[in-house]
Amino acid sequence: MRAQRARSAAGLLAMVLLLAAWLCQAASLQVAPTRVTIQHDRGADGLTLYNTGSDALHAQVRVFRWWQENGEDVLEPTDELVVSPPMLRLPADSEQLVRVVHTGPPPPAGGERRYRIVVDELPVDQAAPTGPGLRFALRYSIPVFVVESADALPQPSLRVRVAPDAIEIVNAGAGSAQLADLALVDAGGRTRVAAPGLSGYVMPGQSRRWPLPPGASANDRVEAKLNGEPQPRALVADR
Repeated sequence: MRAQRARSAAGLLAMVLLLAAWLCQAASLQVAPTRVTIQHDRGADGLTLYNTGSDALHAQVRVFRWWQENGEDVLEPTDELVVSPPMLRLPADSEQLVRVVHTGPPPPAGGERRYRIVVDELPVDQAAPTGPGLRFALRYSIPVFVVESADALPQPSLRVRVAPDAIEIVNAGAGSAQLADLALVDAGGRTRVAAPGLSGYVMPGQSRRWPLPPGASANDRVEAKLNGEPQPRALVADR
């Protein structure tokens, strides 16, 4: 069952990544922010859904508990996070606030609890979804982190190992790390990209691997942008 959930989650996230560029340019449905952090003692935050098109649209909002097993994302429906409204109709050129309330247990001391909110735009002829044949026009998957304090967010602690055929990144910290623009830089300053754009998350206690790009070496410096930082940073090598 867990393996099945992992495959489903991997398919979901792959779909999001493949559609990301198209969504930014063509979609009528827009969602902001792209990451939600909820302070536990406040217990709530929100998403805003925008319809930038000339026709009304319908959307469905669902919540999942999110974790990783062997570096693979797993999603499971949960009642620890509540959204309101879960179904909505957005007239043309309008917006709607969706309230996000955390009702689950507090995060571990110094750590975080992780969820995902999945927002689906529904075709007009399926505005009242029923049955297994439900189709989606497009989909967003928004990470949600519940923390003790927004002023002291749990931090990742990353170590990188470069093998002859792969890059492995291990997170020994208390916070998740979102990686982007993963690359190797040799002694002459030449950059070889291992994973352009968003490369996914490495959660605490987990590791993930990416194929080594052609021409790269185990002696190269590994760089990536972490958690939305505008500039890449060098990751600590675990020799």
